[in-house]
Amino acid sequence: MADNEILYETISSSLKNADRNMRIYRAILIFLLDFAILFSVLFLSGRIEISMISFLILAVLILPTPLLIVPGRYRILKTGLDSDGKRIIPLKPSYRTKLNHKRRFVSIIHARRGECIRLYSEEPQQVQIAVQKVTRRR
Repeated sequence: MADNEILYETISSSLKNADRNMRIYRAILIFLLDFAILFSVLFLSGRIEISMISFLILAVLILPTPLLIVPGRYRILKTGLDSDGKRIIPLKPSYRTKLNHKRRFVSIIHARRGECIRLYSEEPQQVQIAVQKVTRRR
């Protein structure tokens, strides 16, 4: 890939490692929410088959994802996000961004599923601008 396609590039392993506990707490809370919904559907319907099917539908379509893509090293290209040099994660126009100055990251948010990618950086404002350029381009 040509260097002129790179909108932003960084190595943010230290920020990613410093915020690890907060990401673990978030994942645990979302898993607990998922299980609470599963058991509430089970008690409301009384049948395990119906509760499992409805839970799977909710988990795939509506509930937030407990696990995030959090690259320690990444490049934002005109075509998407390159985290390992092999694959490019496309950034869709429906994705929104949310900036967290305190913990220095930018969240890429899916319209229905919530946060799906978290990009740590010393310059989160620049990351947000680069991601918005990619999502507007298409």
